[in-house]
Amino acid sequence: LVLGGFHVANVYVLPDLVAEDTGALALASVLPETANPFHPETASWALPSLVSIGLLLFCMASFGDPGVLTEANCAVKRKEYVGDGVVFPVDDKHCRTCALRRPARSKHCSVCGRCVLRFDHHCPWVNNCVGERNLMSFLAFLLVHFALCAFVCSITALHLGARFSATHSGAGYGGLSASARALVWLHFCFARHPIESVCVVMTGVLALMLGAFFAYHARLACLNLTTNEMFKWEQVERWEEEEQKNSGGGRGRRTWAGCASDAWDSATFRGRARRNMYDVGCAGNLAEIFLGRPKRRGRR
Repeated sequence: LVLGGFHVANVYVLPDLVAEDTGALALASVLPETANPFHPETASWALPSLVSIGLLLFCMASFGDPGVLTEANCAVKRKEYVGDGVVFPVDDKHCRTCALRRPARSKHCSVCGRCVLRFDHHCPWVNNCVGERNLMSFLAFLLVHFALCAFVCSITALHLGARFSATHSGAGYGGLSASARALVWLHFCFARHPIESVCVVMTGVLALMLGAFFAYHARLACLNLTTNEMFKWEQVERWEEEEQKNSGGGRGRRTWAGCASDAWDSATFRGRARRNMYDVGCAGNLAEIFLGRPKRRGRR
């Protein structure tokens, strides 16, 4: 999908942008500054650079070691990753498949058939687990491909807008409503330039998805949480609510302020972050991920 968007931009958009006789069709007339990222000269080297970096990061995330638990590192990792007694038991679990005592924050992946340290999730897009050793390349992979899709979507949409303005200049659409002008513009795009129009839609949707996915994982990285642990905390909270209901306790009557506070804590994961013993502050958490040195902790 990403290479398809690059192909459309490289074949259908850039030639018109850099051609000398395109006149109003060229975005240089709209964005004349060469320092602007949407200028033709900038786009001609920015697009291949983003694609090359994206493919390199894809290979790193796909073929790199996610942090496989082995007999050689099992003893050391059991000391680095200590169970908190809530989400992970204090006593290490025994993996019957790998025949290893699995430390906290690790999990056996049924797809890869191996235990992964600081297991986050198995990503089907890179066909690899995301864990202790490739989380950094996975985050960079998401960020670069978000920038690539957003860039291709932007320059292609601006290109279509320039073509529409050149074709319908002086057509007298001033009396139409905004919705009617939008329909005229959409009909022009999909009737005369269907490939570029589909490219705008596809890359726009991908940019939104990749941006949201990157924001989610960046937030987890700042809190030193993983996707696997988020599911575990959800199960713990559900069990605690059921225990509270069975014991006769309840929250009682809630105010709007209390409900809003709970909703904010749930959206930002603040409630789970307060109980996360692996959280050592945003700077420490990011250093642990990028430098790869888990800090040994005791139980809270």
